[in-house]
Amino acid sequence: MVEEDFNLNEVLRLLSRASVATAYSLLGESRSKYLLSGVKPLLPNMKTVGPALTIKYIECEEASREGFKGNAVHEAYDLIRGGEVIVAASLGRSDVGVFGDCITFGFKVKGAAGIVTDGGVRDSPYIMKLNFPVFAKNATPEHIGGILVPYKVNVAVTCAGVYIRPGDIIMGDADGVIAIPREKAEEIAVKAYEIELKEDAIRKMIASGIPLRDAYPPRPDLLEKFLEKES
Repeated sequence: MVEEDFNLNEVLRLLSRASVATAYSLLGESRSKYLLSGVKPLLPNMKTVGPALTIKYIECEEASREGFKGNAVHEAYDLIRGGEVIVAASLGRSDVGVFGDCITFGFKVKGAAGIVTDGGVRDSPYIMKLNFPVFAKNATPEHIGGILVPYKVNVAVTCAGVYIRPGDIIMGDADGVIAIPREKAEEIAVKAYEIELKEDAIRKMIASGIPLRDAYPPRPDLLEKFLEKES
């Protein structure tokens, strides 16, 4: 993995307490370029956050012309140190499954934090039993043989229209998947955590019987009072 100029563990701790929607809202007016369109979790309760470990796929014809014989999936497995999100950029080929349950299980056992792909996955009934976050565009019985080849590992990729570098922070939950550029990650993490504290206070205000007009958006005096209760 690339070296970071911030406390990665603290960034991940804060982001793990935030929703994708909260972090996404902090990415500014150009935030749509960080959203992996159409990529969703296999199960609604799946959630992941971690630095990207990328795999770039190419078409088999291109690999044949180059005489390529390797397997970047195996290389990615060897690079896992714990907590990485595997990002499989598979040219948007959601009609084929880039991973099945055995590879997925291997990534889980090695310590990855999840899988994200703009392709499909196979063996989804088994994957959903693994208690391991997997985000994809589709589930399909089709495999990649003769169609795609895992070509390079830990290089910049474009996945579901989003430019992702190794070490960028990937977040996924039921709303979808975003990629946070690593240079923005610390600021986003701190602000997202602050927003989550505020919104938790708002929910408690509503539960206590405070009218919605006073709770959301919150009256400053009421918000301060409920935040003090949390501290």
